[in-house]
Amino acid sequence: MHTRCPGCQAGYELTARLLAEASGVVRCGNCGKTFNTLSHLFDEFPGEEDEPIRGGGMPPLLEQTELVQTELPVLVDEADEPEPEDSEPTAAAEPVVGLPDENGWRAPGALWPAVSAALLILLAVQTWVLWQTPGSPLAQLTGSGSVDGTVDPNEVIQIISRDMHRHPSLDDAMVISANLRNTSQFTVDWPVLEVRFYDASQQLLGVRRLEPGQYLHDERRIDSGMAPETIVPLVMEFVVGATEPAGFRVRFY
Repeated sequence: MHTRCPGCQAGYELTARLLAEASGVVRCGNCGKTFNTLSHLFDEFPGEEDEPIRGGGMPPLLEQTELVQTELPVLVDEADEPEPEDSEPTAAAEPVVGLPDENGWRAPGALWPAVSAALLILLAVQTWVLWQTPGSPLAQLTGSGSVDGTVDPNEVIQIISRDMHRHPSLDDAMVISANLRNTSQFTVDWPVLEVRFYDASQQLLGVRRLEPGQYLHDERRIDSGMAPETIVPLVMEFVVGATEPAGFRVRFY
């Protein structure tokens, strides 16, 4: 599976890990343009005249190989077989009841050490998860993973990549995509994100501030904060009016 940058036409090989990391959004290593690889997919390495794969609009139907049940062997009922004429009748065997040996090894009792070990491992894993979860009682008690709301977010939150392009369906709107990274060793609060738009002469066109609930798709992450070394991809839409901005600037509060 391959993709091609719509800006400089550079081709790249894709993996499932790269597609899943930011929902298909990548940044070209040649020209720096950010684009969605799901709209630029190729089975082979693309040439200049090759067109990307286009969907038909309907979800594809996956088929599974039909499993064939093998024939079972036919059991012969011994009672239906004729007995030899010269055979002598045999005495019926008395039923035998198997009793457990009191001095032998008992399987059920031997399982308890394994069950106890599994429970201890499960308890240790749950303790570690609570310790690493910001805001949990264990994290607050030990002081690990605590959210620091006193630090300036502009000093610890880094914008790895950013891009602005026209909205695909709205003439008076722009789309901004950016990747944020917490460079500190502790969890920080999700900041208020401010976007300033400028024209070609660097004159301010407009300012928009977004609360965490307005740019995070999963609102459950707001209370837990931004964990250390976390990379968060953002895609934001803004209505800018008739004047198309030539640039933008992002700050955190």
